[in-house]
Amino acid sequence: MDTAPLKGLRVVALTWVWAGPWMGAVLADMGAEVIKVETRQRLDAQRVVKLTKDSVEDINMGQFNFTNRGVKSCTLNLKQPEGKELFKKLVKVSDAVITNLSPRVLPGWGLDYPALKEIKPDLIMVTLPAFGSEGPDKDYVSYASTIEAVGGLNISFGYPNEPPVLSGTYPADPIGSIYGLVGFLAALNYRTETGKGQLVDVAQSEGVTSLIPEVIMEEVMNGRTRPRMGNRDEIMAPHACYLCKGEDKWVAIAVGNDVEWQAMCKVMGNPDWCKDEKFADQYNRWQNQDELNKLVGSWTKDFTNTEVMTMLQKAGVAAGSSLDIGELVRDPHVVKRGAIIQQNHPVGGKINVYRAPWKSALTAKNPPAPCLGQHNDYVFKTLLGMSDSEVARLSEEKVIY
Repeated sequence: MDTAPLKGLRVVALTWVWAGPWMGAVLADMGAEVIKVETRQRLDAQRVVKLTKDSVEDINMGQFNFTNRGVKSCTLNLKQPEGKELFKKLVKVSDAVITNLSPRVLPGWGLDYPALKEIKPDLIMVTLPAFGSEGPDKDYVSYASTIEAVGGLNISFGYPNEPPVLSGTYPADPIGSIYGLVGFLAALNYRTETGKGQLVDVAQSEGVTSLIPEVIMEEVMNGRTRPRMGNRDEIMAPHACYLCKGEDKWVAIAVGNDVEWQAMCKVMGNPDWCKDEKFADQYNRWQNQDELNKLVGSWTKDFTNTEVMTMLQKAGVAAGSSLDIGELVRDPHVVKRGAIIQQNHPVGGKINVYRAPWKSALTAKNPPAPCLGQHNDYVFKTLLGMSDSEVARLSEEKVIY
């Protein structure tokens, strides 16, 4: 029995790169039919960026496979009048539209929420632009790295008296998608109760800002700008990454109170320096972090990061190996959880992707990310009832393109 909670829901996705596609993949994981509308005029950047000579229409890059798993693909030129009409027909037989295109794009095509609501009065539409759909910065060009800068995140990253650094993982996209998903589910619940649709507008930059509440509180309540602190914490000590045995192997340790510190000292064999007044309580340890970190590092360097993590965890102290990606995908815990799933791509063969970060009987078992236009026949012939000759003509005229 298929118990996926969004089974029967159809979502049209005008999405590009990370944020919108990630949301589409999660909706598909929840059982929704997600149809990604693409065009050969401007391919999704995750299809374009490649390190091989393979056609981007056939072989998807790893990012695309992850953020578009379980999604269908059709091609449509929305710059042509017939393309716009076909898009409207698709919206009419769907429940929702999600998009992370620039706010100026859909109004320019006459396909914004007010226009689509005329076609589908109970439509749910989620927009995920970088800076929201209103405000003086709404049309600014962006990537995740610049969004995290404007959102206030990267000014907090880095070491004291050194320049700020980018996160390197660019959380703006997935964070925006998560908030978009929450807004979508709230709107879906509202529609179930009232029969009315809803426009959900998510600014990815605001999603980033929501990750730094303590920095904002420091400024608003105390009038102080929180300095960059590197690996330090405002309360905990020791709190850092420490070098271990092996090449570039590290372990993160976070000691939250004196009880945990005593447990850690016991694991380390209670060396004499642990009894020093400078480390007697949490406040003193925090005040003497430079010396403390050197001493802790002199202990960790004789063990592998896994050994340190295991010893401390058994004693109730929070510690985690800094896994490189090879270690991560082969980690016994990750393997046991089935976090990496293998799929059979129609062209690429067997591929590995990271599944949604939850396990539930409600999660749909979906096929791999689609090739470009893989589901054109399904969308235009099955859903929209078009004839073979109509589809052939529009393909020749580069409307279905």
